[in-house]
Amino acid sequence: MRHWPLTALQLTTADLVLRLPSDDDLDVLAQVAADGVVPDGAVYFPQPWASAPPAERARNVVQNHWWARGDWTRESWRLLLAVFHDGQVIGQQNLSARDFATTGEARTGFWLGRRFQGQGYGTQMRAAALALAFDGLGAARVTSTAFADNAASRAVSRKFGYRPNGVHRISVDGHPYDAHEEVIEAADWQVYADVVPVGIAGLPDCIRLFR
Repeated sequence: MRHWPLTALQLTTADLVLRLPSDDDLDVLAQVAADGVVPDGAVYFPQPWASAPPAERARNVVQNHWWARGDWTRESWRLLLAVFHDGQVIGQQNLSARDFATTGEARTGFWLGRRFQGQGYGTQMRAAALALAFDGLGAARVTSTAFADNAASRAVSRKFGYRPNGVHRISVDGHPYDAHEEVIEAADWQVYADVVPVGIAGLPDCIRLFR
């Protein structure tokens, strides 16, 4: 799209392609969420969308993508990428920031459909987001937050040498949860950048939207 050049952006790893979803892709992504993201009763996100009823989960995914696109500015942006394996939508990788041109700080988040978990895709997804942030956009640091019992997300952070950056307590549906923030600096990324090779295409067409 000439007037929304983010559609040119594509990240690739050995097994995955990450890009903005088309409307048809977004419908499939919503169904992946409806089919299940977290174990029954588990809460892994500050907004409890993943534990909502299936139809509500699906609708939340669609509306979240629409909101992120419509609310986008260089001062505050949320890049929501659909993740594809062998052409099949399997999950979503996020990269977001506020005042990135000033702070150089971005944040990652991700989710996978339950049937696609435990196969190493989360590591490749995180690597793609970090490569875009550090190698593509020149970030100084990237943070990630995971609840204490979200072992998979925290294990991915350890693979890239994140360091603890504090714990804050938040309320989700009236219950307290400890959110553990971790951070990786640009110098740390240089040590781990080769763990998962990442290709970045289309960034020159849209980099002006990020900073």
